[in-house]
Amino acid sequence: MKKYIKTHIFLVLTIVLSFALVLTSAQTIFLSVKSNKYEDRINAALTSADVANQERETMKNENDKTQLENAELEKINADLQLKINAAKKEIEDQKKLLKKLDKKALIAAEKELAIENSPQTRVMPAGKVCYLTFDDGPSDRTIEILDVLDRYEVAATFFVVGSSKLQYLPRIVEKGHAIGLHANNHDYSKIYKSTDAYFKDLAALSDKVFDKIGVHPMIMRFPGGGSNKVSQKHCKGIMTRLTSQVQIKGYAYFDWNVDSGDASSKNVTAKTITDNVLSAAAKKDSICVLMHDISSKNATVEALPKIIEGLKKMGYRFEILTKNSYGFHHTVQN
Repeated sequence: MKKYIKTHIFLVLTIVLSFALVLTSAQTIFLSVKSNKYEDRINAALTSADVANQERETMKNENDKTQLENAELEKINADLQLKINAAKKEIEDQKKLLKKLDKKALIAAEKELAIENSPQTRVMPAGKVCYLTFDDGPSDRTIEILDVLDRYEVAATFFVVGSSKLQYLPRIVEKGHAIGLHANNHDYSKIYKSTDAYFKDLAALSDKVFDKIGVHPMIMRFPGGGSNKVSQKHCKGIMTRLTSQVQIKGYAYFDWNVDSGDASSKNVTAKTITDNVLSAAAKKDSICVLMHDISSKNATVEALPKIIEGLKKMGYRFEILTKNSYGFHHTVQN
C-alpha cells in the first residue's frame, strides 16, 4: 500500500514538473516573441530617428547655404546701390555743369542780340513809314478790313490767335499782307505761368498757321506787349526772360508806338479811334499802330478809311513788318 502511494505521488510530481517545464518554455517563447516585437519597434524608432537626424542635417545644410546666398545677394545689392548712387551723383554734376554752360551761352547770345538790335543795325526806317497792325484775328471783320486795305492799296500785318477763324489766313497772304504770331490761347494766366508754357503755346499756334499757309512765321507780338505788367501776377520776371529768349530762338517781336484805343472799351467810337491814331502820328516820323481784328470791333473797320486817308495826307507810306523791321520795343516792366 505504501509502495502504491509513493508511486502515485511520484507520478503526480512528474506531471506537475512536466507541466511547469512546459509553462516555463511557453513563457520563455512568449517573452522571446514579445521581446522581438519591442526590439523591432525600437529599431524602427531608431531608424526613424536616424532619418529625422539626416533630414534635419540636410535642412541645416540647405539653410546655411541659403544664408550664404542671401549674404552674397546682399553684398551684390550693396555694390549695385553704391554704383547707382555714384551714377546719380555724376548725372547731377553733369546737370549742374550744363546749367552753367547754358547760362553762359544765354548771356553770350543776349550780348550778341544787344549788338544786333542796337540803333546802328536796327533803326527807325527812313522817311514817314506806317505799320498798321491788327491783333487777335482773323474774325468776321477780317474780310471787311481786307476790303478797306485793298481799296486804298495799303499793306498791313496781322498778329493772329489760334482760336480765331484761321481759314482766312490764305486770303490775307494772297492780298500781300504779313502774318505774325500772337497767342494760341490768349489767357494770360496760362501762357505767362512759365517760359515753357509760353513757348508751348507759341509752337502750337505756329503749327496751326503752317497748316494753313505752309510757313512758320518768325515775327510775333506778346499778348499785352513786351511791357505788360499783368504777367507779373503769374510769373515774376517772365517778360525779361521772354523778350530775350524769343530773339535767341530767331523771332522778332514787335510792340507799338501808337495805340488806336479800339480795345479801351466796348463803346469806343470810330471818331475816337481815328483821333487817337492821327493825333499820335502827327508827333512822330515812323509809327506802328495797334488795332484789333475782332468781330465786335465794328468801330475799327469804320475808322480805318479815315485813318488811312489822314496818314497819307501826313506823308506816311505803308509797309508790312518783317523780321528785319525796327521792333518799336517798349521798356520791359516785369
